[in-house]
Amino acid sequence: MTIEIMLDYFSLEGVINTETITAIRKDGALRKNLIYYLRQNPNRKLALTLLNEFIILRKSPQEMVPVENLMFACYILGIHQQIEDSLKIWEAKNVDFDTYCGLDIQLIAFAGLEKTIAFLKSEAGVESDKALAYITACAAGGDLDDLDTYFSVEILPWFI
Repeated sequence: MTIEIMLDYFSLEGVINTETITAIRKDGALRKNLIYYLRQNPNRKLALTLLNEFIILRKSPQEMVPVENLMFACYILGIHQQIEDSLKIWEAKNVDFDTYCGLDIQLIAFAGLEKTIAFLKSEAGVESDKALAYITACAAGGDLDDLDTYFSVEILPWFI
């Protein structure tokens, strides 16, 4: 599978097919290339669709979608820098107990700690309140001290 084939199908059908999901789950080179491509050619709709697909698959008892797949999808959504997506990533973190424990908090703060906290404070709702409390506690514990490195273009996270 190539990025061109994946993008052509997505632009025509508006969905991510099973073949693409399988390729993204198993092909580390494709994952890296997709990140590099999306940094140069943003496609938030694709990133959001992919995260939604992985959330659905993770919730399915028949699927064994590792947390790393959700983290990858969160990462590519985060590189689009739309602050409202921090709540979508919070949703992914809360799919189940393992994702809550395993999905890096840094993914929620992709736009920077101060901006994320300000956004979560401005949002009314139970989930934004929970996300704010969690991210504030993680920040106090030093978990978010190195966000620049986490989202560096030179160094990709371990799950890519």
